[in-house]
Amino acid sequence: MKRALLISVLACGAATFPKFCFGGGISDRDAVRAIIGEGANQSDAVLAGIASAIHNRGTLRGVYGLSNPVVDTASDALWARARRAWNLAKNGVDAADGCKFFGCPTDAHYFHKLGFRPVKTIGQITFYKP
Repeated sequence: MKRALLISVLACGAATFPKFCFGGGISDRDAVRAIIGEGANQSDAVLAGIASAIHNRGTLRGVYGLSNPVVDTASDALWARARRAWNLAKNGVDAADGCKFFGCPTDAHYFHKLGFRPVKTIGQITFYKP
């Protein structure tokens, strides 16, 4: 048991240890920041898809939007839209059809190289499954 715990800790990394290794989940604030950072110029349908993919993934690891500087200048209306999208995802609305990964058209080669298949496209965002 101790070996499995150590491997989990090493896999998650020190910075993410408490939040991602022990089911601490994603804070609402961080989720909304990530949704804004990923889809600030997108429709509500895209925001819902991004929120669902993040919720399905269960971690913000690898989600660029969390650190996107556009979040700091986002309008109150955009914050409200992103919060709505996150609340939908948390309440079981899966606008990403079970997908955990998403990207814009310029990311398609990356997902193709990994062997992921596109499942759904909303606006400019495509959602992928391994």
